[in-house]
Amino acid sequence: MNRKLFYTGLMLGILAQLTYGQQDSIKNYPGTEIDVRLDKGDFFVGGTLGLNLKSAENQNQLLRTALTEGSDQFSLRLDGAYGLKDDFFIGLGLMVGATNREGDYEDPNSGDISNIKFHSTSYSVRPFIKNHLPLTPNKRFNLVIQTELGFFIDQSIEETNTNDIITRKLTDEWGLSLGIRPGLLAFVMRNFAVEVSVNIAGIGVTVTEITQTDMPDVIVSSADLDLKIDLLQLNLGFVTYF
Repeated sequence: MNRKLFYTGLMLGILAQLTYGQQDSIKNYPGTEIDVRLDKGDFFVGGTLGLNLKSAENQNQLLRTALTEGSDQFSLRLDGAYGLKDDFFIGLGLMVGATNREGDYEDPNSGDISNIKFHSTSYSVRPFIKNHLPLTPNKRFNLVIQTELGFFIDQSIEETNTNDIITRKLTDEWGLSLGIRPGLLAFVMRNFAVEVSVNIAGIGVTVTEITQTDMPDVIVSSADLDLKIDLLQLNLGFVTYF
């Protein structure tokens, strides 16, 4: 936790230092401004990439012990947008993700050891609007507020082998969400920017269907309102404007 706080503070400190440094550079060396494209009729294309790898041995997981466990998680998001007017863009985001996990787990009550394999894929389409609020006269640094509507589909399969008895669990989930993502956008070179954002509010509706070996099918419908602000889960993206 302390390490995450340190890296978060370091990132924000670097962005702040770049802001003040760039203002001094413009003041002392006229003509060094970076070309910024945030006008009506401009386009931008950007994306974010996430990758998480994990391995564990003899890990206590509350109701079981992971004797061995390995997992990998991948996510990719691509955005494209058009400037309807200066500093205001409308666009579409596409997301895809996958998760794989496998391990041997011991039941502390019975002592049985189960091999569990899990795989999931997710797809999402997210139309959005994005406002840029310039923090410097040359618009190199901007506060951005992105409001987006999300349509998503998640599918997963989990296979459990306990004493040569195999059970499978299939899960299909789809839903609709609405969220707000404020952040900071900094142009680091001609028409190329780095963006840091955080999810602060959202509402969603989800329907989940579960099919499991020798069990009745289950359908769960849920709605949620999330007003959490988690500064330790920042979104880092790269954007090209033209």
